[in-house]
Amino acid sequence: MKYPRVLIVTLGRINAADTDNNGLLLRNLFGAWPKENLAQIYSSGDNGDIGFFGQYYQLGPPERRLGRLFYRMKTEAHSIKDSSYANMAAKQSGTITARKSVIKQYIIDTGIYELIFRPRLSPNMLSWVNDFQPDIIFAQGYNLTFTWLPVMIKKKIDARLAFLTTDDWPTYLYSGQLGVQTTFKWIVRPVVNKATKYLLLYADVPFAFGQPMADEYTKRYKKNFIALSHADDPSRFEETATLRSHPSDIFTILAMGNFNEFRWPLLLDVNECCRLLNAQGIKARVAVLSAGIDPEGEYKLRKAEYIDIFQDPGHDRLPSYLKGADLLLLAEGFEAGFVSAIRFSVSSKSHLFMFSRRPILVYGHHDTGVIKYADAYNWGYTVKNRNVNELCKVITMILHNKDKNKKMIENAIKVAETFHVSQSNQLKFITALTMQ
Repeated sequence: MKYPRVLIVTLGRINAADTDNNGLLLRNLFGAWPKENLAQIYSSGDNGDIGFFGQYYQLGPPERRLGRLFYRMKTEAHSIKDSSYANMAAKQSGTITARKSVIKQYIIDTGIYELIFRPRLSPNMLSWVNDFQPDIIFAQGYNLTFTWLPVMIKKKIDARLAFLTTDDWPTYLYSGQLGVQTTFKWIVRPVVNKATKYLLLYADVPFAFGQPMADEYTKRYKKNFIALSHADDPSRFEETATLRSHPSDIFTILAMGNFNEFRWPLLLDVNECCRLLNAQGIKARVAVLSAGIDPEGEYKLRKAEYIDIFQDPGHDRLPSYLKGADLLLLAEGFEAGFVSAIRFSVSSKSHLFMFSRRPILVYGHHDTGVIKYADAYNWGYTVKNRNVNELCKVITMILHNKDKNKKMIENAIKVAETFHVSQSNQLKFITALTMQ
């Protein structure tokens, strides 16, 4: 098969190895490509490894209007945002330096910075792009810079443009749905809408993440979107050994991934269920495998009596731990803004849970993408109200109803084999990219 030369123009660097969801997705989609046929323009997220693609170009001051001022402001803002307790105390003390940094972070969070420091095509970057000679430009958006930039490059070179997003950022970006400031929403949101329509107008190969998103985006943007899914190699799960987080006499409910402010409180609901089960003489605990938990959440989860936090075991060892659990938990969310943002999203953990051949429980609002997916194909139990009693009732049923568990697992395997096998997704992806 002839693999086109693809220039990936996306916000975060695709590293050789990390647990970032987008990194896992793109490493999977581009897994069969010759490395020399892949290059990326990115802004952040470099972990220092050799990278997954053949070559990289990181945006710098020459690629921004007022670029030196932008990168100085960004560095100072992030130093406060990610600072130690001592620096946070300095911020709260109201010093001039701290107040300036808070203002700079505010400008970034509201999106105003994107209008002030618009991207530009530097001679050095254009020379790098021309040397690579891409056949395809691959875009994902997620902020205004990376919505504008792929189109700007396409206008300069003879290449087709592909687009894929895994959630509905065109709806939530700078809208306030995820809790960010909305002071300049009236200025920034019309720009987001216009930039998104412009990007999709120029897209030659529009992809969507799952069929519901494909249907909605086809209607919204008047183009036929091709549905792709998260995928993996089933043999990784069939051949790996089984590892348990807890001793065999403990009913282990395993949750994994990144737990933001909307997700971690749901684990406390499960902790309460474990308390009730233990009071009945059923040993039950929650194992959380995570590389990222909201700071407040981590503090509270570590104090929870029946929750144990383990370090993320990494991509290669993860199947072993999933197979060793008694119940796999997908905790999504119930807050209205967050639910709206993920209504077309399918968790990057869903297919991994399906391949693990263990019962799956999805806990989230009825309008989240993963709840609708689980209900439509009956691959997991669902609890669609934030109600501890209802949650405990379903967990107790899973404990005792082995026949129904078996049927659910069989359904999950069928869904995984239909939509989530790497080889099938890769073939669909490259076929779409190579068709004229």
